[in-house]
Amino acid sequence: MKKQIGIFINLKKHDALKILSDFFEKTESSNFNFVIQRSLSIKIPTVPKHIKVVPDNNFFSESELIVAFGGDGTILRTVHLLSKSEIPILGVNIGSLGFLAATSLEKVSDHINQFFNNDLKIDKRSVLELNIKGEKEKWFALNEFVVDKAGFHRVIKIETIIDKNLLNSYISDGLIISTPTGSTAYSLANGGPIVLPSKSGVFIVNPICPHTLSNRPVVIPDSVNIELKVHSEIKKYQLICDGQSLGNFSVNKTMEIRRAEFDVSLVIVPGNDFYTTLRTKLGWGEDFRNKKRWSKS
Repeated sequence: MKKQIGIFINLKKHDALKILSDFFEKTESSNFNFVIQRSLSIKIPTVPKHIKVVPDNNFFSESELIVAFGGDGTILRTVHLLSKSEIPILGVNIGSLGFLAATSLEKVSDHINQFFNNDLKIDKRSVLELNIKGEKEKWFALNEFVVDKAGFHRVIKIETIIDKNLLNSYISDGLIISTPTGSTAYSLANGGPIVLPSKSGVFIVNPICPHTLSNRPVVIPDSVNIELKVHSEIKKYQLICDGQSLGNFSVNKTMEIRRAEFDVSLVIVPGNDFYTTLRTKLGWGEDFRNKKRWSKS
């Protein structure tokens, strides 16, 4: 039986429909079955015969591999739609700066074949789980949860308790709780450390614009339980999950954060290990000075 491959794409990307059309054309004689959501199919002028259209809620159960065309944001959205499923994701970079997309448009077909030939590795990434005491709903983040002051013009206080021990009462604009995967996202922009995502077994606690200069990012084991209690004059705070607002919440309830019981599975391709990605994406080793200054006349 042919392997089933789910195709997910960010239609907001430039030439997204053309990219998808070109990919479908190249895979017409493929040994795989390609699956797309019905909500995507209605936006495609003509769906080729070798593409299977399924109801949106059946998309992931019909797929053995998800190929996500876009950037880091697209992969994050794919992860959230996957929920607790650990179906492997192969990211295809059609964006700019990104740390999660593993392959390119030119090589995606080859890497799909290599994956099903067991020639590619799966990188397991830890996930954060957050719930608010007294409420049933839980949220999950691959990159980070952010506690934000919800537009308030003054700082807020965030009591941060690790395994029942007070770490700090941060007086700041907010707080980032990051996974190793998220260490190259908002936490990095806020002065946090870069952490190897697949083998570190840690989380990062990173205050945003803290009032006290001695407050610095702290790396903690991912086996701990984190409790956050927010104090604000406006009696509310905003909670952000992987860059998307979950809304405003009352300061009266405590947040609990821990490592989720499931991981996210990302496909890794040759030549795209984390160290290579860092050098490439961050421009390490490049001479940013004006090269003309050193050229011979």
